Order: sequence, then C-alpha cells, then structure tokens
Amino acid sequence: MHRPPDDHPPIRRRRRKWGPRRIWNYFVMAVGYLAIAYNVIRGIIYLLVLAEEWM
Repeated sequence: MHRPPDDHPPIRRRRRKWGPRRIWNYFVMAVGYLAIAYNVIRGIIYLLVLAEEWM
C-alpha cells in the first residue's frame, strides 16, 4: 500500500457543515422533485380522463 512521506501529515477530510450553499442545494433539489412528482400525477390524471372519454 502507498504511504505518504512522513514530512506531509495525512490530509483530514473536513466534515460537511450546513452552510447556506448546502441548504440552497437541498431546497433546489426538493423543488425539482416536487415539480417532477406534480407533473407525473397530472399526467396520470390526464390519461385517466382521456381513457374515461375514450371508453
């Protein structure tokens, strides 16, 4: 296994903090998923109405 040289300490990964950018990303993703869900439900209702008129 590869070991870093002793004069360079291992790089520690910083823990993620709830900064404004991360909150904004979650908000944008939530709005996107809600828009997709809304359009899927609307499409299903539209197809059901079409099927009812067609039969």
